[in-house]
Amino acid sequence: MGPARLRPLLGLGDRCLHRAGLRSDRLWSVCSSERLPEELATQWNEQNIAGGFEPLFGINLLLSAAAIVLCALVCGLAIARRGASALLARVGVGLGVFFALGVNAMHLTLIASQLDAQDPTRVTMDPALMIPTLGLAALAGVLAFTFYRPQPAA
Repeated sequence: MGPARLRPLLGLGDRCLHRAGLRSDRLWSVCSSERLPEELATQWNEQNIAGGFEPLFGINLLLSAAAIVLCALVCGLAIARRGASALLARVGVGLGVFFALGVNAMHLTLIASQLDAQDPTRVTMDPALMIPTLGLAALAGVLAFTFYRPQPAA
């Protein structure tokens, strides 16, 4: 198995990178950057033609910040309000996990659908990848809701 075949495996589960604050899908996208167009399509019009483009670094920076802020804000506020309602805290943690992983799922779909694309204006988001990744994000949110048991505020 050569280095080219190992690159996609880098993004599957490196726990050290998550602890360091880096997202594995961002690492995978950087490792695959030679297979991506110079500017990636990020916005599509109603005819499904790409109209907005961003460099890979900008996409990684924006989506990393969005995932971190969403998870920290929603989960943090939910945990802070646990004294008022345990159910509200559980729902907030579940939504925070879903939103953060949903951003990562959309990022993964955005990058994977543009691998080896010749013309970035003709690229569309692949629903065959988008649906399962968002489904996994929803499942993780439901599991977080199910298993999070807030302790009463001191």
